[in-house]
Order: sequence, then structure tokens, then C-alpha cells
Amino acid sequence: MSDHDAQHVEYVAAQTGERAPDELTEREIQELVARCPEQQRWAFEGWLRGVRQLDGDPIVSLSP
Repeated sequence: MSDHDAQHVEYVAAQTGERAPDELTEREIQELVARCPEQQRWAFEGWLRGVRQLDGDPIVSLSP
């Protein structure tokens, strides 16, 4: 797939309101978090959203 093809796919997805195949909806995140033990929910939800490691540590970018 060329860069042009990838841009077209992203444009079509944006126009149709579709999400990426591996992207969770807010509802799916909430359903998964609700199934998690209460003590770990905060870390698990952060992990699902891509802001925390599973141990609860924040994900930090090394790029400037």
C-alpha cells in the first residue's frame, strides 16, 4: 500500500465516521473496565486508552 492509498483510506474513514479496526469505542472501554476488579480499574482503563502501562505507570514519550 502506498502513502497515497493510506491517505485515501484515512480520508474515507473520516468521511464515513468509521473507526480504525483495532480502536475501541467508549462503550467497549466502559464494558471492559466494569469487568475488571475495582482496585485495578484505574490502571486498566488508562492502559486501554493508551496513557498508562498495566502496572499503572504513565506512558511517557521519549521523543522531544
